[in-house]
Amino acid sequence: MHTSRKYLTDASIQQALSIVDLTEKSSPDHAIRLLLNEILQALAAKGWPQAQLQTGPRIVSAEENYGLLGYDPTEITLGSEHTRWVNERSLLRTQTTSQIPAALQRAADVRKPGETILLAAPGITFRRDSRDRWHCAQPHQMDIWVLGDPTLSTHEHLLRLVADILQSAVPGKTWVYSNSAHHYTEGGIEVNVLNDRAPIEVLECGRIATSLLERLQIDPLHHGGLALGMGLDRLTMLRKGIPDIRLLRDQNPRVQAQMHDLNRWNAVSRLPSIARDISLAVTPGLSEEVLTEKMLLAAGNCSEWIEEMQIKGRWEFSDLPDQAIERLGLLPGQENVLLRVVLRDCSRSITTAEANALYADIQSALHEGVPGAGYRMDLAKP
Repeated sequence: MHTSRKYLTDASIQQALSIVDLTEKSSPDHAIRLLLNEILQALAAKGWPQAQLQTGPRIVSAEENYGLLGYDPTEITLGSEHTRWVNERSLLRTQTTSQIPAALQRAADVRKPGETILLAAPGITFRRDSRDRWHCAQPHQMDIWVLGDPTLSTHEHLLRLVADILQSAVPGKTWVYSNSAHHYTEGGIEVNVLNDRAPIEVLECGRIATSLLERLQIDPLHHGGLALGMGLDRLTMLRKGIPDIRLLRDQNPRVQAQMHDLNRWNAVSRLPSIARDISLAVTPGLSEEVLTEKMLLAAGNCSEWIEEMQIKGRWEFSDLPDQAIERLGLLPGQENVLLRVVLRDCSRSITTAEANALYADIQSALHEGVPGAGYRMDLAKP
């Protein structure tokens, strides 16, 4: 079912366009850029072609971001729950893969038999995502696609590419993979790095799908290859041992001093966290991504305090006793959702009064039941 779209305001678009892309050259370079350069240099040293870097705008067409890659227009991915739409036809790119179709066509036009071309597309992307230590709304990615003769399209070549990348990015780390279907690959897999025995997803990849080549008018009898997309934020965190994705942009001088090399992270004092549960009356079925975005908008300038948000439970109207319905201000047809929201500033302690004020703002913004009802943070114990 096609999801109704909401369009970004001009202010939101300008804010997105102003965010620094940490994959771009700066003085000094950020660790994310240092890592992507190291990966590409290591691939060249292992016999892969020298990377042809692909750059492009942050605002792209739906055709570039989805259509050419094989997404069905009716898929939920195209709805506002997951995509930041600028207007009816364009959006803030959700993946650096949006730069690949045109680059593949250019590569196929000039590639000679027996030649291999490696395309690398790094950059910032924009998601409506969950919020925890490994997720943020503006992750950095890098696509690596290798175009060659059809004989390149094998599982063995794919695993070699993955191994060469991870040996450079996170040397010594164990990784595992599982099957994962993608719109534009065949034999797709998801790759997780084990961090203290916990699997952390770092990339997805597969053989370039014949259907994609045909859609781009590239002859699959003469061309084939490999498609891979990696999360640069997570790989940088794993390489350096950084415990929280927010630290990649934190302006604390003690943090920033460590963001311009790939050396092991020296812990900056972890200030205490504050965790509260917020019980809300909301429209049934709101996704974690939608609830997270509403929460971050309500937090405004304090959104960086939010370390994590989890949905602890959901209950239908009919599941609750009358007393709970009245206290929550739950209206017929709504549901009760319980959120756990954890606050922690990387630079200073958050006072109880500040935390209470932020929790109250979140509750007020997300509550959709009877006005004035619901969980009252000003009555909650610290």
